[in-house]
Amino acid sequence: MRNKFFCVNMKLMETEEPKPNGNLWLFIILVLASFAAATIYFERGNKDLSGAVQPSINRPTPSRQPRLYTVYYSLGVFSPTNIRIHVGDSVKFQNDSNSPIHIVSARSEVGLELAGFDSVNDIPPKSSFTFSFTKPGTFGYHNSKNPNEKGTVIVRP
Repeated sequence: MRNKFFCVNMKLMETEEPKPNGNLWLFIILVLASFAAATIYFERGNKDLSGAVQPSINRPTPSRQPRLYTVYYSLGVFSPTNIRIHVGDSVKFQNDSNSPIHIVSARSEVGLELAGFDSVNDIPPKSSFTFSFTKPGTFGYHNSKNPNEKGTVIVRP
């Protein structure tokens, strides 16, 4: 028995990296040139794109019309309990209960949080009291007949 040896001549395959041909480079250069031309063309008529600094113009802020908001009182609860408004706005406190209420400003260490925020008299059932807020701040209020019935008005500038 003979051992047969097989010899295989293997030629290592050399791989060549593909080289882009001249047409691809020409295409890339044309695309970049087109972008540059478009930027120059559209920038010409548009001051916002030109990079020129425009002077700031002090425009008066449009005045906001005062608004009227309503807080409803029923079954011992003010709704909404907290309300956010702006300086100059008014809040109407509508008594939808069957008994009178008396709205007063909450007290702080130095006195009332907002002097004048008081319905002065009782608000009868199905009646209302309106108060205009002229300064920013957070102002608590309550029903003087039951101090646990309270709410907050947040007045923004």
